[in-house]
Amino acid sequence: MFGLSVISVGNSLQNYLTLHYSRRLYNGQFVPNASLPPKSVHFDPDDSIDKVTPASTTNTKDGRTTDQVTPLAARLFGTYTFLAAVVRIYASYNLHIAPVYKMAIWTYIVALFHFASEWAVYRSAYLGPPILFPFFFATVGITWMVSQYGFYVQE
Repeated sequence: MFGLSVISVGNSLQNYLTLHYSRRLYNGQFVPNASLPPKSVHFDPDDSIDKVTPASTTNTKDGRTTDQVTPLAARLFGTYTFLAAVVRIYASYNLHIAPVYKMAIWTYIVALFHFASEWAVYRSAYLGPPILFPFFFATVGITWMVSQYGFYVQE
């Protein structure tokens, strides 16, 4: 857990320095959602969580597709990843404390849910090596921690 946390700190740092690696992971292509109503007093399409839609062969808008990676998104992801790394570093030295152990498990659950939803629901990531690594580490982390709970935690 400590080793993975150190890697996560590096991942956090790279999110502040470049969008390159995040764009490799969040590589889904999107176009503006043409089915939204026009701007009115009560609705602004730019405020809609559905303002973009996954690109397909029928709606590529003359090839003008884009991903959803922005500097803000990268910094948010870097901050979350750093927070998860801090929790895991503390947990790696305090595995015997039940609440700390459970918080560490939750960091893996949240990460797995995030990556799974970006792939399966929001379509911002394709199934391939960049997303398989987080799937692998989160699944192994959850499985190992749940199976070893009784060995480490002193209740």
